[in-house]
Amino acid sequence: MKHLRPLNDKARLLSESSPETRDEVMAMQTVVVSCTSSLDPGWEIDPFGSVASLCQPLEADLYGCTDPCWWPAQVPDTINTYPNWNKDAPSAQNDWRKLESVYPED
Repeated sequence: MKHLRPLNDKARLLSESSPETRDEVMAMQTVVVSCTSSLDPGWEIDPFGSVASLCQPLEADLYGCTDPCWWPAQVPDTINTYPNWNKDAPSAQNDWRKLESVYPED
């Protein structure tokens, strides 16, 4: 960088030790694959539109586990809001048995 000027002795030594003629290393910068480009469609719901039989059979989930940025926490790719799904269970700690499964409407 020709427009920068070292301000102290350490910066001066650093600028003298690295010549400008050296090539810049661009190891993985040109590769398109990254954590944001990984897409595993279909793991959010099963073929019937619910979450009842996910990861069965095991082979259905193998592709998702081999992504370069796979993370073991199950976090949603999309958010569906059902404002009344817990109307009969105001306290999750005490009323968790009253919570119902949510199935998409046809």
